[in-house]
Amino acid sequence: MKSNEFILYGLSEYKQIIDKVISELNASQYDFDIKLILTEALTNAFKHGNNMNVDKPIYLRYSYDNSSVKFEVQDCGTGLKNVIINDNLNDEDILEDKGRGLFLIKNLSDNIELKPNMVIIEKTLAG
Repeated sequence: MKSNEFILYGLSEYKQIIDKVISELNASQYDFDIKLILTEALTNAFKHGNNMNVDKPIYLRYSYDNSSVKFEVQDCGTGLKNVIINDNLNDEDILEDKGRGLFLIKNLSDNIELKPNMVIIEKTLAG
Protein backbone atom coordinates (compact mmCIF):
# COMPACT_ATOMS: atom_id res chain seq x y z
CA MET A 1 0.00 0.00 0.00
CA LYS A 2 1.27 3.43 -0.95
CA SER A 3 0.51 6.45 1.23
CA ASN A 4 1.62 10.01 1.78
CA GLU A 5 0.72 13.15 3.69
CA PHE A 6 1.00 16.81 2.73
CA ILE A 7 0.49 19.85 4.93
CA LEU A 8 -0.71 23.07 3.34
CA TYR A 9 -0.89 26.54 4.81
CA GLY A 10 -3.31 28.37 2.58
CA LEU A 11 -3.82 27.40 -1.04
CA SER A 12 -0.73 28.86 -2.72
CA GLU A 13 0.78 25.43 -3.48
CA TYR A 14 -2.31 23.24 -3.81
CA LYS A 15 -2.07 22.79 -7.59
CA GLN A 16 1.51 21.54 -7.37
CA ILE A 17 0.58 19.16 -4.54
CA ILE A 18 -2.38 17.76 -6.49
CA ASP A 19 -0.13 17.22 -9.52
CA LYS A 20 2.36 15.42 -7.26
CA VAL A 21 -0.40 13.18 -5.86
CA ILE A 22 -1.56 12.26 -9.38
CA SER A 23 2.02 11.51 -10.37
CA GLU A 24 2.66 9.39 -7.25
CA LEU A 25 -0.53 7.44 -7.93
CA ASN A 26 0.37 7.06 -11.62
CA ALA A 27 -3.24 8.09 -12.24
CA SER A 28 -3.04 10.48 -15.19
CA GLN A 29 -6.16 8.88 -16.71
CA TYR A 30 -8.09 10.18 -13.67
CA ASP A 31 -6.44 13.60 -13.81
CA PHE A 32 -9.67 15.62 -14.18
CA ASP A 33 -11.58 13.78 -11.45
CA ILE A 34 -8.76 13.88 -8.90
CA LYS A 35 -7.97 17.54 -9.59
CA LEU A 36 -11.60 18.55 -9.15
CA ILE A 37 -12.16 16.37 -6.07
CA LEU A 38 -9.06 17.63 -4.27
CA THR A 39 -9.48 21.25 -5.38
CA GLU A 40 -13.00 21.32 -3.96
CA ALA A 41 -12.03 19.53 -0.74
CA LEU A 42 -8.96 21.72 -0.10
CA THR A 43 -10.83 24.92 -0.98
CA ASN A 44 -13.65 24.00 1.41
CA ALA A 45 -11.14 23.22 4.16
CA PHE A 46 -9.38 26.55 3.68
CA LYS A 47 -12.51 28.72 3.35
CA HIS A 48 -14.92 27.06 5.74
CA GLY A 49 -12.72 25.08 8.14
CA ASN A 50 -9.79 27.44 8.55
CA ASN A 51 -11.67 30.67 7.79
CA MET A 52 -9.02 31.53 5.17
CA ASN A 53 -6.32 31.71 7.86
CA VAL A 54 -2.97 30.82 6.24
CA ASP A 55 -1.47 30.07 9.67
CA LYS A 56 -3.76 27.06 10.15
CA PRO A 57 -2.72 23.79 8.49
CA ILE A 58 -4.73 21.67 6.10
CA TYR A 59 -3.72 18.01 6.04
CA LEU A 60 -4.05 16.01 2.84
CA ARG A 61 -3.45 12.29 3.26
CA TYR A 62 -3.90 9.48 0.83
CA SER A 63 -3.55 5.72 0.78
CA TYR A 64 -3.57 3.66 -2.41
CA ASP A 65 -3.83 -0.10 -2.91
CA ASN A 66 -3.42 -0.43 -6.71
CA SER A 67 -7.15 -0.31 -7.38
CA SER A 68 -8.56 2.46 -5.21
CA VAL A 69 -7.44 5.54 -3.36
CA LYS A 70 -8.66 7.03 -0.11
CA PHE A 71 -8.12 10.76 0.45
CA GLU A 72 -8.48 12.49 3.81
CA VAL A 73 -8.64 16.28 3.97
CA GLN A 74 -8.55 17.67 7.50
CA ASP A 75 -8.74 21.28 8.64
CA CYS A 76 -8.71 23.14 11.96
CA GLY A 77 -12.40 24.03 11.99
CA THR A 78 -15.09 23.12 14.46
CA GLY A 79 -16.51 20.51 12.12
CA LEU A 80 -19.35 19.98 9.73
CA LYS A 81 -22.78 19.78 11.27
CA ASN A 82 -25.99 18.49 9.71
CA VAL A 83 -24.66 18.59 6.16
CA ILE A 84 -26.74 16.87 3.52
CA ILE A 85 -25.19 16.36 0.11
CA ASN A 86 -27.92 16.54 -2.50
CA ASP A 87 -28.09 14.05 -5.35
CA ASN A 88 -29.09 16.81 -7.78
CA LEU A 89 -28.61 20.54 -8.16
CA ASN A 90 -31.30 22.96 -9.26
CA ASP A 91 -30.75 24.48 -12.69
CA GLU A 92 -30.24 27.92 -11.15
CA ASP A 93 -27.63 26.58 -8.69
CA ILE A 94 -25.46 24.78 -11.23
CA LEU A 95 -23.66 27.96 -12.32
CA GLU A 96 -23.22 29.45 -8.85
CA ASP A 97 -19.70 30.05 -7.52
CA LYS A 98 -20.45 28.24 -4.27
CA GLY A 99 -22.50 25.37 -2.94
CA ARG A 100 -21.38 22.73 -5.43
CA GLY A 101 -18.17 21.40 -3.88
CA LEU A 102 -19.50 18.43 -1.92
CA PHE A 103 -21.99 17.67 -4.70
CA LEU A 104 -19.16 17.46 -7.25
CA ILE A 105 -17.00 15.36 -4.93
CA LYS A 106 -19.89 12.96 -4.31
CA ASN A 107 -20.54 12.56 -8.03
CA LEU A 108 -16.89 12.01 -8.98
CA SER A 109 -16.06 9.56 -6.18
CA ASP A 110 -17.32 6.19 -5.00
CA ASN A 111 -17.84 7.29 -1.41
CA ILE A 112 -17.65 10.47 0.63
CA GLU A 113 -17.77 10.52 4.42
CA LEU A 114 -18.05 13.70 6.45
CA LYS A 115 -16.49 13.68 9.90
CA PRO A 116 -15.83 16.58 12.25
CA ASN A 117 -13.29 18.74 10.39
CA MET A 118 -12.41 15.92 7.98
CA VAL A 119 -13.69 14.70 4.64
CA ILE A 120 -12.85 11.13 3.59
CA ILE A 121 -13.16 10.40 -0.12
CA GLU A 122 -12.77 7.03 -1.83
CA LYS A 123 -12.33 6.51 -5.56
CA THR A 124 -11.70 3.40 -7.63
CA LEU A 125 -8.81 3.87 -10.02
CA ALA A 126 -8.83 0.52 -11.80
CA GLY A 127 -11.32 -2.05 -12.78
